[in-house]
Amino acid sequence: MKEIMTYVNRWYLFVLAIAISLTSAFFYLKFATPIYKITSTLLIEDNKEKGNQVLQGTPFSDLDMFRMAKTVDNEIEVLRSKDLLAKVIKSLDLQVTYKVQNVFVKKELYGKKLPVRVNIHKLEQAAYLKKLSIEVIDKETFIFNDGENRTRYNFNQKIRRPEYTISVGKGPDFKTAAAEVFFQFNNQKQLTESYNLSRLIIMPVVKDANTIVLSLEDAVPQRGVDFLNTLIAMYNLRDVNQKNIIARSTIKFIDNRLRYLTGDLAQVEKDVENYKQQNKVTNISADAEQSLQHSGTYDQQLAAADIQLNIVSSLENYLNKNDDGNGLVPSTLGLQDATLLSLTNRYNELQLQRQQLLHTANAQNPLVLNISEQLEKIKISLKESLKNVKRGLLVQRENFASKYDDLDSRIRSVPAIERGLLERSREESVKQTLYQYLLQKREEAALSISATIPTSQVVDKPSFGSMPVSPKRQLIYLAAFLIGLIIPASGIYAKNKLNFKVKDMNEVELIPGAKILGELSHQPQKEPLVVQRGSRTTISELFRYIRNNLRFMTTDGKNQVLLITSGIQGEGKTFFSINLGATLSLTDKKVVLLEFDLRKPDLLNNLKIKQQKGIAEYLVSSTMSVDEIVRPSHILPNVWVIGCGLPPEDPSELLLSHKMEKLFDSLRQKFDYILIDTSPVGQVSDAFSIAPYADSSIYLIRYNYTNKLQLKVLEDIYEQKRFNNPMIVFNDAKVNNRTYAYGNSKYGT
Repeated sequence: MKEIMTYVNRWYLFVLAIAISLTSAFFYLKFATPIYKITSTLLIEDNKEKGNQVLQGTPFSDLDMFRMAKTVDNEIEVLRSKDLLAKVIKSLDLQVTYKVQNVFVKKELYGKKLPVRVNIHKLEQAAYLKKLSIEVIDKETFIFNDGENRTRYNFNQKIRRPEYTISVGKGPDFKTAAAEVFFQFNNQKQLTESYNLSRLIIMPVVKDANTIVLSLEDAVPQRGVDFLNTLIAMYNLRDVNQKNIIARSTIKFIDNRLRYLTGDLAQVEKDVENYKQQNKVTNISADAEQSLQHSGTYDQQLAAADIQLNIVSSLENYLNKNDDGNGLVPSTLGLQDATLLSLTNRYNELQLQRQQLLHTANAQNPLVLNISEQLEKIKISLKESLKNVKRGLLVQRENFASKYDDLDSRIRSVPAIERGLLERSREESVKQTLYQYLLQKREEAALSISATIPTSQVVDKPSFGSMPVSPKRQLIYLAAFLIGLIIPASGIYAKNKLNFKVKDMNEVELIPGAKILGELSHQPQKEPLVVQRGSRTTISELFRYIRNNLRFMTTDGKNQVLLITSGIQGEGKTFFSINLGATLSLTDKKVVLLEFDLRKPDLLNNLKIKQQKGIAEYLVSSTMSVDEIVRPSHILPNVWVIGCGLPPEDPSELLLSHKMEKLFDSLRQKFDYILIDTSPVGQVSDAFSIAPYADSSIYLIRYNYTNKLQLKVLEDIYEQKRFNNPMIVFNDAKVNNRTYAYGNSKYGT
């Protein structure tokens, strides 16, 4: 409770600190730039598991040639890639920041609110440190301020400086009376990195979900909306372009094959026509037809094997001719080998990444060299895979040829002319089937270019909330209120911890055996005498309580001789001695005050009595009597004083005089109370020399003045019993120190 009252008594500090803190928070919120959060939700189709949902059920589904494996984690990295972000920043012209001066702060402008627009032609590194401004004069001219010169230019006129070359055009909100526009260049690389590292946040809605949330924070919410819209649009365009590149490469490959196949087919058809004319063949007998049906089946299988071998040979020729490594590998066109299909897709994906990197980097870039090395390894694997496929097809063809030879021996009886016709017809059929197949696939590839759509879908369009995410008004005010409480509380706590003065009675009560005689309140007037007959002041009543407590706080039933001391000078010994003597005299008791502070006597000075013969002369004289040094105090009729006399050279030795006992014996017979005002025990040992002659001793402690280290002296007094019946009085108690009041005295036992 005492600790709490320490803070409660200084309530005004808390009120002032809270008021200042809340006022500061108010002005901060008034001039702080609000930050808004812009979010959008995007659905990514996972083709690896589900395929292209748009193209399923179409002729494309059997080829698997335009399906690209996608995962959400990979697409998140694509969305936050520096290359894509740089394109968005350039598209939105974020390399320049525009501001206008409001009352106290500058407000940022963007988009349709721009009165002018700066077009960048050249920028050097030093340009990013420049702070420039434009002041519109009329519809044709403006003043350009570069910090050193103010120059007049026409709109769209080039402004050339060593650090930059720009031109200024009219913006969507152009006005001749527009305020001065301040602008600054932004480093595109650093801006891209800021979006990549922290500003743009992309996360799945839940773990392993295909839905992701894109968010960023911006002081201009419309700029954030435009940024996300542009980012999603460019991401989708990139996806479509990648698919179209593969489709066009496949069409080119098929066109080359069709040119060769058209000539072969025309030659075969001409050969059949000539053969029929020469041999006058019009029909094949039913028996021959039936006999050749089985042979035809194996022949078709041989033809299919030849087609696949032809395709494998074409792919090998394509890979061998494409030594520069810049082209895409065409689709495998029906080859069922999974390894070959996987290597082809991986090769094309890396080839696309390499081509994209070459747009922004040179061929010696480490990333480009790394991808080129991977492409070379995959190309070697592709060639090896084609060799394996070719070996398998050759084995299969040999098997078909063996069976075909068996059937051929059965139809040897068929006339040679008819057989020759059938052979030519079969060759024509094979060529025609291959031609139709390639023509169909070409049309499918051509259709895919127009049918290709993005695999991502916008679930929630980019938007921002009506309330800014920063600064948060409630949180700022709460923080300001707490700061207003914490600062004064911390100050009070620190002051208490760093204060080495006695401030609380509890610090003394910890001393074993300590007895508290009483407490005196603060006395603003510097009057030595505050206790008089009829006085009802607080401090006079506190002295009366001390007088009453003296009746009970004794060991042998009497407190006639009282020694009054303290730890250091200035704790109020003399003041206490005078007023305690006055308080005791009000009960018609005779009191004498002894000025035993032989080093710095102050008792008579406070009573405005001139120093004459006193204790020093008495102790050194062999003939002087006690009556010669006792003088009236002139404060109350029953109070007398004995001064110290002339300060001796050796006060410590003087106090050991044999006349000390005679002095106190004589005074005990003449007075009811003998009050000894002695030197501080924390500085000299005089009080210990007088202690044997006193019935009780009173040790004064002054609040906010007595050093806590001096309590060690008091603790030693109690522990070593160096004083008779030692008691403690607390002096100069203010409101925050007061423990004892009327009816609240603490008695020793």
